[in-house]
Amino acid sequence: MTQAVKSKRTGYQALIQDATGVTDLEHIERIEDTMRHVIFHSTLDWQTREQLMQGAREALQIITLV
Repeated sequence: MTQAVKSKRTGYQALIQDATGVTDLEHIERIEDTMRHVIFHSTLDWQTREQLMQGAREALQIITLV
């Protein structure tokens, strides 16, 4: 993915892409939503980068199973 396309993503979306390798924006948005509502049950602002990276990988596993 080019830097120009990657820069259009939010900070969380870029982190999710880095953590999971997923590049499709709709899929990334679904991962982010799963992180908020299933993994952390909260906003994402209070999580460390490491927690967010792990949460993104866990969310990907969850939505892949569904």
